Amino acid sequence: MLYTLYQLFGWLFFIVVFPFACVYLGLSGKHRQGLRQRFGHVEDVQLDEDKPVRIWLHAASVGEIQVARALISEIKKQLPEAAIIVSTGRRQGLAVAANQLPADVPCIFAPLDLIGIVNRTLKTIQPTIYVCLETELWPNIIRQAQQHGAKLFLLNGRLSENSYAGYRKVKGFMQDLLSCFTKISVIQGADAKRFRALGADPARMRILGNAKYDQSITQADPNLAKRYRQMLDVHRQQPVLVAGSTHTGEEEMLIEVFRALQQRLPDLVWIIAPRHLRRLTEIEKIFEEQGVATMRLRQVQEQGRSTEVVLVDTMGELAGLYSMATYVFCGGSLVERGGHNVLEAAVWGTPVFYGPHMADFSDAKALLEAEGAGFCVKTPQELANRLLYFIEKPEEYAVAGRGALKVAGRQQGSAQKQVALIKEELHSVTHSSCAHSTT
Repeated sequence: MLYTLYQLFGWLFFIVVFPFACVYLGLSGKHRQGLRQRFGHVEDVQLDEDKPVRIWLHAASVGEIQVARALISEIKKQLPEAAIIVSTGRRQGLAVAANQLPADVPCIFAPLDLIGIVNRTLKTIQPTIYVCLETELWPNIIRQAQQHGAKLFLLNGRLSENSYAGYRKVKGFMQDLLSCFTKISVIQGADAKRFRALGADPARMRILGNAKYDQSITQADPNLAKRYRQMLDVHRQQPVLVAGSTHTGEEEMLIEVFRALQQRLPDLVWIIAPRHLRRLTEIEKIFEEQGVATMRLRQVQEQGRSTEVVLVDTMGELAGLYSMATYVFCGGSLVERGGHNVLEAAVWGTPVFYGPHMADFSDAKALLEAEGAGFCVKTPQELANRLLYFIEKPEEYAVAGRGALKVAGRQQGSAQKQVALIKEELHSVTHSSCAHSTT
């Protein structure tokens, strides 16, 4: 009954909103990119016809693209016979995918979750495997993919307390939806407990860690820091503060931190990578009002650096910029945005500082703090004091850095294990088919 209502209200909402959306698109010109794909027209997507297996990965946004990147690397190793396609729901996700995913892996906009549109996409892609990443559950895509004969996997599954509370109100609907999955891989025990409470079959569930953190240290380019330092004209001993994925309000708070640090480190370079690039003009205005000169990263690349503060205006650079960081602050945490991936910096042996709002990455936060490599600060003043303390205690800071590297090293292998679930299922189906044909 709930699924029928979902379909009904989905189409009613679409019928009501569509005329207004057309007017908005016509007048503003925004969101036209990928509109045909959102309506299920993906005929122009090139997939290798010679590969018998097709894997469709759905990555909601930028964070899930990072998970997809780790999984794709493993799919290519373990399942070379598979063609891969990625879908995403946002333009930012598509931009990052174009920069970071292999050239032979197309990325499309996900179709609207309406049956006719979903079926049009499925008929074109014809996936053998459909993979939801984290908890991006679209009922029509899931049900219709199963009806088209695809095996469904929920990988890197996570379920926060807030999401769980919402899903619990429609437990019967969720139980039916989760029963469609052949296997469910979750990040930690708390996630498994919540999925089981919603009706997921424990026999189909595995706890395999977070592939988002599965960035191989052995593959980390040791020359990356040198290249970025050359790009930004920063000498080897010059201190660098990187503030990653900052949100509205945080840059203004961090200016006082930067000024406090400058008194002790006059040659400090501050790199700011805002979560949303559309905020760059707003951030520049804030700094101008505070009398702080800034340059954008593209300007620096073209003209050379002439300011102590650099604003990152390109997608996909942050993970690389962490390689040259002396100090790292993870944004989305001094304001209530749930934080961001603190282990991207830990991979480089750099301790991480963050605010109290880290709900979306509580597992990574706990891992770092257990090794004395993650530091929660409630205010900008507390952040400044912490950093100034470590400037005076470089031996203690070095110990924290080794702890960060240790934590990052322990996360390796999650993507490999998750892809092994798909491989196991594909091989069992193949063996079953062979045994049946022999009989």
